[in-house]
Amino acid sequence: MRSFERHLLALAGAALLAAAPAPARAAGAEEDAKTLFARGRELRSAGQCEPAILAFRRALEVYPEGLGALRNIAECEEALGLYASARRDWWDLRRAALQSTEAKYAGWSEDAESRFRALSDKVATLKLEVRGAERTPNVRVALDGKPIDPRLLGVELERDLGLHTVELFYGGAAPITERVDLTPGAHRVVTLTVPAPPGPRAAQDVAPPAGSSSPSGYRVAGYVALGVGGAGAIATVVAAAVRASALSAVEDGCTRAGGTYVCPPELADDYRTGSTASTLASVFAGVGLVGIGAGVTLLLLSPSGQAPPATGNKQPTAELSLSPSPGGLGSRLLVRF
Repeated sequence: MRSFERHLLALAGAALLAAAPAPARAAGAEEDAKTLFARGRELRSAGQCEPAILAFRRALEVYPEGLGALRNIAECEEALGLYASARRDWWDLRRAALQSTEAKYAGWSEDAESRFRALSDKVATLKLEVRGAERTPNVRVALDGKPIDPRLLGVELERDLGLHTVELFYGGAAPITERVDLTPGAHRVVTLTVPAPPGPRAAQDVAPPAGSSSPSGYRVAGYVALGVGGAGAIATVVAAAVRASALSAVEDGCTRAGGTYVCPPELADDYRTGSTASTLASVFAGVGLVGIGAGVTLLLLSPSGQAPPATGNKQPTAELSLSPSPGGLGSRLLVRF
C-alpha cells in the first residue's frame, strides 16, 4: 500500500510541475492582450474603427477569454455598416458570455442577442443559383475570390453592404462574372447559367440554303462577261492590225477593178489574210460590245445585301458561242439566271 501511495504522490507532483508554467503563460498573454485592447480603444476613440478592429482581433487571438475585445469588434463593425459581420460577432459574443463564469460578463449574453436581432432589418442577403451545372463537371462558384460550398447554393447568405463579385468557373477560357451591389436590407438573387457545350453544326447551318441566290453569283457572272468583252476588244484590235497590214500590201501590189482587187499570185495570201482578219475584227467587235454591256448590266443589277429566295439553286452563268453566218461568223453571249 505504501508503494502505491508513493507512486500516486509522484504522479501528482509531476502533474503539478507540468501545470506550473501555464498560469505564467496565461498571465503574460493577458498582459499583451490588455496592451492591444488599449491600443484598439485609442483608435476607436479617434474615429478609426478599421485599424481598431485589427487591434481588437489581435487581443482576442492572444487572450480569447477577454470578451471585451469581441464586443468592441462587433460595435465597430456595426458603426461601419458591416451588419453581416457585426451580427456574426454579436452571436459569438452571446455564446461566449453564456459559457463564461466571470461576473463582469453578466448580462452580456442578453445585450449581444438584442443587438443581433436589432440588425436583422439592416443586414443584406445574397442567394446564388446555378443553372445547367449538370451539363458540365467541376462547376465552381466563388464569391469575392473565395469558393462557395456547393451546399450553400440556393441559400440566403448574409453579406456586408457594398459591391460583391460572383464568379462561375465551368472550364471555359474565362469565368462568367456578375457584380452585385448590396444595400441595407436588400435581398438579392444572382442566377448564373452554365453555357451549353458546343455541338456539331448542322449542314444547313454551314452551306447556303438551297433556293437562294447569292449576290456574289451575279457579280461573278458580271466579271466573266466583262472578261469576255475585254478579250473580244483585244482580239478586235489585233485583227484590225493584221487587216491593216494585209490591206496595205494589197493596195500597193494589186490592181483594183470593178470593186475588187486583182492581185498577182505572190499576193494571194495577203489578200486572204486581210479578208479573214476583216471578218474576225467584225466578230470580235460584236463580242466585245455584248460582253462589256452584259457585264456592266450584271454588276449594276447585283444586290448589295442578301438576295431574296428564288426557285432552283443555279447560279448566274455566262456563255459565249460562235456560229457561221451569211456574212462570215456570228457571236452570241448567253447569260442564265
